[in-house]
Amino acid sequence: MTGLSRFAVENKRAIVFSALLLSMIGFYLIFQISEDVFPGATFPRIAVLVDNGFAPLKQMEMEVTKPIEEAVMGVPGVRIVRSTTSRGSAEINVDFQWDEDMFKAYQLVQAQVSGIRNQLPPEVRLEVRRFTSSTYPVSGYSLYSDRLDLVALNDLAVYTIRPQLASIPGINNIEVMGGHRREYWVNLDPSKLAAVNLDYRQVSEALGQTNAVQFVGRLNEFNKLYLNIVDNRYLTIAEVGRTVVANRNPTPIHLSDIATIEPAVEENFISCASNQHTAVLFTIIIQPGANAVAVTREVEKRLLEIRNILPPGVHMEKWYDMTDFIKQSIGSVRDSIFLGALLTVVILLLFLRRLRITLVTAAIIPIALLITFILVKLTGMNLNLMSLGGLAAAIGILVDNAIVVVENIERFLEEGHSRTEAVVQATSEIISPLMGATLTTLVVFVPLVFLSGVPGIFFRALALTLSLAIAVSMLLAMFLTPALAAVFVSTKKTKPGRVLPHIIAAQQRALQYSLKKPLPVLFFMLLLGFISVYSYLHLPSGFLPEWDESTIVLDYLSPPGSSIEGTKSMLSSIEDYVMTLPEVQTYSLRTGRSLAHPRTHASDGDFVIYLKKGHQRSSFEVMDDLREFIAKKEPRLEPELFQVLPDRLNDLSGEIAPIAVKVFGNNLTSVQEVATQIADALEHIPNVVDVFPGFEPGEPELNIRVIPEAASRYGLTVKEINRAVHMALWGEESTTMMEGLKIIPVRLRYAKTDFNHLEKIRRLPIYLPEIHRMLPLEEVAEISKIPGLSDVDHENLSQVVTVKAHISGRDLGSVIQDLKRTLAEIHLPPGVSIQLGGQYESQQQAFRELLLILAFGTFLVFTILLFEFKSFRSSSVILMGTVLAVSGVFLLLLVTGIPLDISAFMGMIMIVGVVVNNGILLIDYTEQYLKTSPNVAEALLAAGRVRLRPIMMTTVATIFGFLPLALAIGEGAEMLQPLAVAMIGGMIVSMPLSLLVIPTLYYLVNRESMRTQPAVVRVD
Repeated sequence: MTGLSRFAVENKRAIVFSALLLSMIGFYLIFQISEDVFPGATFPRIAVLVDNGFAPLKQMEMEVTKPIEEAVMGVPGVRIVRSTTSRGSAEINVDFQWDEDMFKAYQLVQAQVSGIRNQLPPEVRLEVRRFTSSTYPVSGYSLYSDRLDLVALNDLAVYTIRPQLASIPGINNIEVMGGHRREYWVNLDPSKLAAVNLDYRQVSEALGQTNAVQFVGRLNEFNKLYLNIVDNRYLTIAEVGRTVVANRNPTPIHLSDIATIEPAVEENFISCASNQHTAVLFTIIIQPGANAVAVTREVEKRLLEIRNILPPGVHMEKWYDMTDFIKQSIGSVRDSIFLGALLTVVILLLFLRRLRITLVTAAIIPIALLITFILVKLTGMNLNLMSLGGLAAAIGILVDNAIVVVENIERFLEEGHSRTEAVVQATSEIISPLMGATLTTLVVFVPLVFLSGVPGIFFRALALTLSLAIAVSMLLAMFLTPALAAVFVSTKKTKPGRVLPHIIAAQQRALQYSLKKPLPVLFFMLLLGFISVYSYLHLPSGFLPEWDESTIVLDYLSPPGSSIEGTKSMLSSIEDYVMTLPEVQTYSLRTGRSLAHPRTHASDGDFVIYLKKGHQRSSFEVMDDLREFIAKKEPRLEPELFQVLPDRLNDLSGEIAPIAVKVFGNNLTSVQEVATQIADALEHIPNVVDVFPGFEPGEPELNIRVIPEAASRYGLTVKEINRAVHMALWGEESTTMMEGLKIIPVRLRYAKTDFNHLEKIRRLPIYLPEIHRMLPLEEVAEISKIPGLSDVDHENLSQVVTVKAHISGRDLGSVIQDLKRTLAEIHLPPGVSIQLGGQYESQQQAFRELLLILAFGTFLVFTILLFEFKSFRSSSVILMGTVLAVSGVFLLLLVTGIPLDISAFMGMIMIVGVVVNNGILLIDYTEQYLKTSPNVAEALLAAGRVRLRPIMMTTVATIFGFLPLALAIGEGAEMLQPLAVAMIGGMIVSMPLSLLVIPTLYYLVNRESMRTQPAVVRVD
């Protein structure tokens, strides 16, 4: 390896210039990489969304949901098909395997749905949608006014704001919610219709035939070509009123003779508000792969221009901005990188005690990070919490290789070599173990390609950036560090410090004693094993770390059948209370829909509550406060509180809630009874909140059942009677009017004031075409009020009710243990089964995969050790000492109260790859020494003297490099805190393992073959 080190010294100027050039390119590319909160990914979920007006639930289930479910079940790669059927709507979610090609899967689902389209009711509207992290809004705004009505505000959002924002690159959609859509109502008078022997069908036909525009041919006149168009479109309400609907010998009957025509608004079952103002809301959805921060910045600029042209009295406010969390979380990780780098430099200075050599070593950090950004750009990654987290995690590790090289150079200088020869010889001596140590660190990440689900998406991004940074640091340590050392390292001898010689002497005494009497070391190993088992058994456990994103979603259910007005009255006290909370900056409110679902019941909806920056209480404390207030002041409401981003991850990955118990069975009554028992049991488990039994009573229905014999006696069909009732209660959009660029629906209906009570509906007139007279509805139908059906859920074609709940202030693992004990006491009727789902199911799958990854990674590390040392004994000793460092992971997690979750598990995997480096350094020097002296004890003591400082430096630098992440300063930093704590715990324990346990084990397995006795070495 002398050739490489001599090349670095001879070409030092070119190497330094190349490193600086690459650093400048990396610095430029930082600003060209898109930013997001999480790694960009296409999640293995495709949804089929169905809208069928207000079709009855049972009809929707049998005629729409089941055919679609059966069709998409046949698509290759499908894992689970889940559906929810409501009155007039359905959502069928198709979950695929995580390694499936989702573009191909999307096409196959579309093909299957298209193949059964003719089997579905013709009025059904279908949408097949793919899900990515950009599917959801990145920001939201409200419009409200004390001068303009909701019609004008809706027009302002749809016809002014949306077109101007849509032209911004990266915008996918601007969704407008709330407000009213203008209509013209043609209110038919039933008595006047009967007087002229007409019914609504003739009126509807007349409107459609009169209001028409059609191309009818071309005219070529004097070499000019004219398009011939018959244009009889309505331009005014008066023209609508003059429509001739019939002739009576020969007097024409105009529409105005039998109806009144008035401007109106579409009947709305959605209401929106913001900061106690009824409002129109609009949200920004970006294109997949677009830079959320850059797009939102352009949206803000455009909205600033739009604000200047808004009508007087119109206010526009932002009620949600995901990019605030993106910027703050990235800023938190960036600060951790800077602070970690600073602490690492301080540690180097304390050990090396010379500024020049410290700067030579520390130069690796910024240069490696900047060059890594080039690779990040080339791999197509974005800057997010996890990719930057990989760089933050690398800070303490980046300098390890440079520390070893520089420390070895110093040793050669102290032995009297010239600067050039010291650099060449020291670097060449260390390159082989340096490469082996780096390779062992990198190979532990290779098995992560097998990690599925959200953990795989997250931590593969972290592992990739971490691996790239470590690989770059190795190359820099091999070439740049020798080049810089050849120029800047002083040949003057450094005075030995006061502390380090004492540490070396203590280590030598302890090691010498251990080699003579290894029993204490073996006892220490057993103690570490006991600590591992004890800590593991008493550790709390979780799935992903909780983080505070300063945005709260409050989903609510009011009593079934509540109207929009009734639900809003229940919410008024909550709105007042939300605005009194000192942490709240703004909020938005939807009733009749939610942020995630375009249509729900009039009794359902949600708040999105946006907290102020630097709020005193955490989001979790504010959520607990709101739960307590709602329970006291409005117990009729069922709340569910969570944060936006965790809920999106649950939605994208198919998880329903942190706790989910699925109850399967064909008998819906039995299933609901068991679900109710489970929900009641969950209510009594400490720290379990927002329990939902998985179903709610349906909205009350007015059931009109046609009497076939009576209907046929008058020559009526069920379809004719259905349409007549529909006309009275709802009306139909018969035609439209053009007003500028706006298309205004014209709705034909009976005057609604005539049918606003049950008794009046009984007397609803039905037209009899054969005898030209009206007949009361009650003569051909039975009318009654009945309870409605609850929404129906399926999973893989089986009926299911899912009980769900959240956790506040407790770990997932202990709650699940309580839940399992509770479930064991519940008696299940025949045909009913239960299954645990939610985050617990995902956690168990992830833990199984991570255990395999840890085992496979450890096997790969052992393989590299075998190549490095060509000895099973030496490799086994190093590996045993490395694996014992896991005890430090468990112990520090237990002491700090941090759950063992995916992030902590990732730290445990990293420990195996990092701690092994110390063993490699020590044993490599030992075996080099044995080439000149066969005394194993002497070689181990010499290795301890020589390698103690670099081992201490790399260990302490790694610990302090992870310290900022462990402190979790700033929003989003909580995601990486368990990983950092796990790393620190493992690194602390690795010190005695590397300096005492590994040498002792090495001595025990080699002393017989070498036939040596412990050397007596004088320790000053």
